[in-house]
Amino acid sequence: RDSRGEVRYGNIIMRAKKYIDANFAQPGICLHSVASEVNISPNHFSTIFSQETGITFIEYLTSVRINKAKELLIQTSMCASEISFAVGYNDPHYFSYFFKKHVGISPREFRNKNK
Repeated sequence: RDSRGEVRYGNIIMRAKKYIDANFAQPGICLHSVASEVNISPNHFSTIFSQETGITFIEYLTSVRINKAKELLIQTSMCASEISFAVGYNDPHYFSYFFKKHVGISPREFRNKNK
């Protein structure tokens, strides 16, 4: 924060989040690609992202992807492997494992609970 108590990097973080929200489905999105988008070195971007948001870049990207996957599980009839590709995971098995690790239940169980 600067002397007026303003969030110093708010605009950069907002731009980064917008970019992530628009591009999370790209398997290649990463710290480097987002840092490049907002014209900051990856190390500096990583530091300010964590400071400003309270979570790491990867935690943010993961939460965007998992939340979109939950939405698709509830609102569509897409199968889990289609959803895994739609939210940026190249490997449906890894997606299912990762989803269960973060949500506590498998994508199928999540869909059945939220029907």
